[in-house]
Amino acid sequence: MATNTTHDRGQASGLRASDAERDTVVTELAEHLKDGRLRQDEFDVRMGRAVNARTRGELDGLLTDLPRPVPAPLPATPRARLPFPLVAVAIFIMGMMLLGGISRAAAAGGHPVWAIWWAWWLIPVAIITARARLRTRQPPQ
Repeated sequence: MATNTTHDRGQASGLRASDAERDTVVTELAEHLKDGRLRQDEFDVRMGRAVNARTRGELDGLLTDLPRPVPAPLPATPRARLPFPLVAVAIFIMGMMLLGGISRAAAAGGHPVWAIWWAWWLIPVAIITARARLRTRQPPQ
């Protein structure tokens, strides 16, 4: 496709232009006419040259004094979720730590509940995570 920058063309400016490239240049010229950068008579002359252009260099020459079109912003990508096996491994490790703490406390003569006191933070984390997942599953209104 033809653009008004020749740096990406390099030596390709002498190559023959395709119909699609000619159409692209005519479309860009029409946008510039609509935006007021070209007068109707200038548009007619440039459009005639674009339709009759044989090489990419001729097409590029029609757009050199006009600004490049601004590309549309890329759509936001959805946030990546943790893979399921990672969650299963984390649950398994937490369970093993819990069982190890209980058995260690029982072997030392203490009450088994004191071995899991450090796990209090899991309750609010689980609640927040569950609410966030429910919010993301609801259809947008």
